[in-house]
Parts: sequence; structure tokens; C-alpha cells
Amino acid sequence: MTVAKHMLQPLLITLPLLGLLIWFGVARGLRPLQALGRQVAARRPDNLAALEVATAPVEVVPLVEGLNQLFARVRVSLDSERRFTADAAHELRTPLAAIKTQAQVARAATAEAERRHALDNVLVGCDRAAHLVEQLLTLARLEPETLKHHERCDLRALAVTAVGELAPAAVDKDIDLQLAEGGALARARRTRAAGNTPAKPDR
Repeated sequence: MTVAKHMLQPLLITLPLLGLLIWFGVARGLRPLQALGRQVAARRPDNLAALEVATAPVEVVPLVEGLNQLFARVRVSLDSERRFTADAAHELRTPLAAIKTQAQVARAATAEAERRHALDNVLVGCDRAAHLVEQLLTLARLEPETLKHHERCDLRALAVTAVGELAPAAVDKDIDLQLAEGGALARARRTRAAGNTPAKPDR
């Protein structure tokens, strides 16, 4: 019994010291991660700038590089969403303005034929706006990698379609619309649509 007690006494001293050393080592090893976590948590939501790799401890360099790659992808995604929102607002402005104009004409019209013609133009404008919204939704659902694949598109076909849509309004205002001969090609991404397939050229 005495021999066993003498053998256990060193362990009773060594084991607590060993546990303390292990705890200290783990805490010291996690310190860079904790500092990195505080740095990321203190960031503003719109701050997607890359973290400094040069000053990061060696242990967390792979993590910092991975976070920087994630920030870059999120930044590209947010920029794409902002551009899409701006493009959508710009594209919808024209058909909505046309619908408003035709509605005002219909309200001010005194002749039944004139009112009916204006209301028909309102319906055409609504169909055009709905068609544009469908195109925008299709574009929003496309994956970013899909948008990188472009093809050669004939811009004259788009011009013919646009002139055909504007012709009734031009005739009403005694405006002569003409389309010059010749064509133009551009690399663009083609969007699906009912009846035609307009392309959105690169900017």
C-alpha cells in the first residue's frame, strides 16, 4: 500500500500540470482563430474587402485565403444583382411610360374609335411589358456561368422588330420611320421569348 502511494503521488502532481499545459497550448493555438473571428464579426455587412494575408498567422492563412475567395464571389454576385436591378428599371421605364401615355389619350378621347384605338395600344403595351418581365425573370434565373456564353446575333432583326412595334404610333403622329439597308452583328447572349428571340448585346 505504501509502495502504491509513493507511485501515485508523482502522478497526482504531474497530471494536473500536464492538463494545464495542454489547456494553455490549445488556448494559444486558437488565439489566431479567435482574433480572426472578432475581426470578421466587427465588419460592416457591405465590407467585402479582402482580409490581410501578410499579417495573418501561418496557422490561419488557408482560412483567410478561403474567406477572401468567398468575399470575392459574394462581391461579384452583389454587383450582378445591382446591375440587373438597374437594367430592369431602365428597360421597364419605356413600356410603362407608353402605357401611361395611351391611357391618357383614351381618357381624353371624345370619339369612340379614338378611345378604342388608344385602349388597344394600352393592351399592346401591357403585353410588351409582361413579355419584358418574363425575359428579365429568365435572365435572373440564369446561372452566372451561363451568361458568359455568347453567340453572334443579327442586330438588324432586332431593329426591324423595334420599328414594327413603333410604326403605329409613328403613323398616328405623322412620323416617317425608315430602316437603312445593311446589317450589324454582335456577340450577345440570347434570351428565349415567345414569337422572337431578342438578344442582349454586351456593353
